[in-house]
Order: sequence, then structure tokens, then C-alpha cells
Amino acid sequence: MADVDLQLKAIDALVHIHSAIKNDQLYQPADPTITNFIETLYFHLVETLWQDAPLVFAELEKKALYGEKILNQQEDETIHISSLLDIIRALGVKSISFNKGSEKEKLQIFINLLTKKPKAVHDEVGLPRLVEENNTAHIDPDNKLHEPVEREPEIVSGPDIAEEPIHESITGVETEKAQEIVSGPDSVEGKISENIAEMEKIFRRLNIMHGAIEALPSEEQRDMIKRSSMQAAEWIEKETAVTPAYKEICRRLQILLQDFISNRFFEEANSIMDVFSKINTGALKKDDEVLGVSLGVLRNLASENNIKILFKEDNINERNKTPRYALHILAGFGNVIISKLLNIIQESNDSKERISVIHVIEEMGHIAIPAIKESITTYAPWYYLRNLAYILGRIGNETSADILKSLLLHKDKRVRKEAFKSLGLTGGNKRGPLLLSVLPEVDQELRINIIEMLGKVRCTEAVNDLLDMFKTKTSLAKGEQISLQEKICNALGAIGSPGAIKTLSEVAESKSFLGIQSYPEEVKNAAKRALEEIKRKQA
Repeated sequence: MADVDLQLKAIDALVHIHSAIKNDQLYQPADPTITNFIETLYFHLVETLWQDAPLVFAELEKKALYGEKILNQQEDETIHISSLLDIIRALGVKSISFNKGSEKEKLQIFINLLTKKPKAVHDEVGLPRLVEENNTAHIDPDNKLHEPVEREPEIVSGPDIAEEPIHESITGVETEKAQEIVSGPDSVEGKISENIAEMEKIFRRLNIMHGAIEALPSEEQRDMIKRSSMQAAEWIEKETAVTPAYKEICRRLQILLQDFISNRFFEEANSIMDVFSKINTGALKKDDEVLGVSLGVLRNLASENNIKILFKEDNINERNKTPRYALHILAGFGNVIISKLLNIIQESNDSKERISVIHVIEEMGHIAIPAIKESITTYAPWYYLRNLAYILGRIGNETSADILKSLLLHKDKRVRKEAFKSLGLTGGNKRGPLLLSVLPEVDQELRINIIEMLGKVRCTEAVNDLLDMFKTKTSLAKGEQISLQEKICNALGAIGSPGAIKTLSEVAESKSFLGIQSYPEEVKNAAKRALEEIKRKQA
């Protein structure tokens, strides 16, 4: 846009159109899609003009935002507008309409036309080619730029296209069966759509202004975003069928969630992410079609960049002891990212990174268990298996206890130890039978631990095995043998089974005879204590 006067007029017009949009002066809010489109067009125009005159535009925009009078322009040079059509006429485009196609592409064509004189359009690309290549139904720029006129501009339609108002054409409402349903303002969908449009407006401005302070939402706007996000989440939670309106709202919410993450609005993102996550995990029962939509939203948002942003934010929040909204969002991705997280635990050399990932999986809970089970193989590194055993101790339950059995027999002591601790935390009623099944195969240190655990969980099935183990001669050193027998007596007393009374009595009352030594005093005392405990339990 080489003409400085036209540049200034266009910028001034944009300032006025921004003010008009902000105060709902352009159109009555009968159709939220129209308002949404106007906002979209406005910000695309801003972006293009900013590229041509960044310093001029930034100064004018800044002054307009603070309500200052725009200087350095004569009163008769200012374009006062009452509708979007005036700026179109002022920049030389007489009329424009569109066929099917994405809104962004249509707007880009429109912006390209606004930045050139009509003659340049004819000479450089030619209207037929522009129409054919860009899915545009009709463009009719004048041969010269027009000043604003009072009459409404002529609306021109192609011979095969039904005549329709320009704002309907640009918004993508087609003459054939519409692919998207635009709900009326009185419907629930219409209200949700309006709320989303208001949030989209804030983030378009924030994105275009590249995070400038002037573009940051006010406290009132942030409150509105929180309320609207919660309302949208409640609507998604209640809906049971995938209608065109449902698909469109979910599509817009996905884009909005991306804006939330990119601009660090993590608290606001949580309510919407939570409902999509619940649908994906089955915590919120929906049919397969709804599930497919939710899964698509989560997959599209689970990009490498988003995950990086969220991990960085969570680390900051953990250090500062602030609410960990980013952690909840990461956990909300669930099975969409669990394989990626497990790979990090196995391959990362950064212990802090591994710990951060473990925290995310802990937050996910039981939904991560199937992937963890598949990851436990004989070829996996010991440190990886130890971490998996640790995680299972935090998210596992009685139904997943069997997963730990193979780790109790792992060749590395550190893996066995972690698996035993986790089984004690989560095994429930399965602890006794499962530990008893591996008792003959484990090393001496773990055998002692298992015997103690069998007593604590009062595993009656273990009594006969423990009595046999007590009587069996072993190759253990004397000290180790005494320790083993003491632990067995203690476990039998804790279990409290009458079936152990006979053997324990023989041990407690045994005496040396003809040089044959009886049981050591430590063992005899342990047997006496066990008998007393069994009697108390029977009383």
C-alpha cells in the first residue's frame, strides 16, 4: 500500500471499526456468526496493514485504545464509517462473494485485494485466474478507488450462484445444504457459540498484538473467559449426540484450547480439557461417535510444543507451590500421550525430567496401567522397571497387583525391592496369595520381608508353608537360620491360626537332651510370644 493517504485512511477506518465492534454498533447481535466473522476480518486487516505500516499503525492503535484523539490528520481526511461495507468501498472493491472454502483462505484473498490497486489485480494475476484458483465466486473491483458514498454498494452474483447478502457469503453460509449449523441466539448452542465468539475475539487480538500489554485481557474479561469456559464444558458434558452444531463447537473449542495453552491460560483451559478427558477415559459415558470427537480434540492438542509448554509451566508451579493447572492438562491427555511419557522415562538422562513425567502419570491414575503392563518386559532396563514398579505403587490397585509378580523375581535387587513395596501399598487381598506363590523362589532378604508381610496381612493360607519352612534344614549360616525361624514364629502369631499351636508349643518347650541342642533361646522366646498372641486372638 504505497499511497500514504490511503494508508492513513485505512488505519483510521480500522480504528473506527474496532470501536464499532466493541460497542456492538455494526450489526445487531442476532447472529453470533456474523459478529464472529467481522472480528475475524478486522484482525486479518490489522495484521496486513501492520506489516505495511507498523509504526504508524501501532501508534494510532495505541492512542485509540486509550481513548485519545488521533492526531496528525485533518478532519476532512478522516473516514467516518457506520458499517464494514464503507471500508470495502473506500479501498476500491465494489462487491465480493464466495463459494465453498475455508474462511481463512477467503479472507486472505480479500486482504490481498485491499493491498493493491484494482488495475494491479487485473495486470498481475487476472480476475479469471484469481477466481478459479482461489474458489472465489465473484470479485468486482472498480478501475479506480472510490471515496465513500451514501448508497449501499451493489451486490453482484455470478450466473450460477444464488443472490445473497455479502455478509452471509463471507461467513461461509452456503446456498446449498450448509455443512455447519449456525444456531440461533435463543438456543443453548447459540449462547455457547456467542460465548466462544467473545473469547475468540480476545485471543485474536492478543495473538495479533504478539502479547503486547495493551492486548492483555482485563480482569473482567478473564472472569468472563472462566465463566464461559465452564459453561461450554457443562454443555459438552450434557450433550449425547454428535450434531453439526456439536462438531462445530468442539472444533472451535479445540482452537480456543490451543490459544489458552499458547498464552498460558492454564486455569481457564482446565474445565474444558477435563470434560474431553473424562469422555476419552470412559469416566463420562458417551457413545462411540462422541468419543471419537473428544479423542480427536485431544490428539490435535497433544503436540510436542504444547507438551513442552505445559511441562515448563508445571515445573515453575511446583517450585512456587502454586496450583498445578498445567499438570492437570497434561494428565488429561491420558492414553493419547502415555506411550510418549513412558519413552521419556526410559530414555531421558535428565532425572528431573523423569520425575516430572512420573508425576504426570501419577496424576493420570489407573488409565495408565494398561500401557505400563505392556512396557514390562525382560529386555527393559532395570532403572525403567524400577520406576514402573514405583508408579504402580501410586496408581495401582488389587486388580493390577499381578503385574508386579514378575518384578518380584527380577534379577536386579532394586527392582525386586520396589515391586515389593508397591505390592504392599496396593495389593489388597491379593498380597498374601501372590507373595506366597513366589516365596520359594526369592532371595533370602526378600524372603524375610515376605514372611513379615504374610503375618501382617494375616494370610491363613501361608500357615502350612511357614511351618514346613521352619522345620526344613537349610544351608544358611547359623545367624541367618535363627533370624528366619524368629520371623516365621512372629508371622504365625500375627496370623493367629490354631493350626500352628502344636509346632510352636514343641519349640517353646524344647530342651537339650544327651548333647543334642534344643532350639536357640531367641527362637524359643519367639515361639512363646506367638503362642500368647494366638491365645489372645482366640479369647
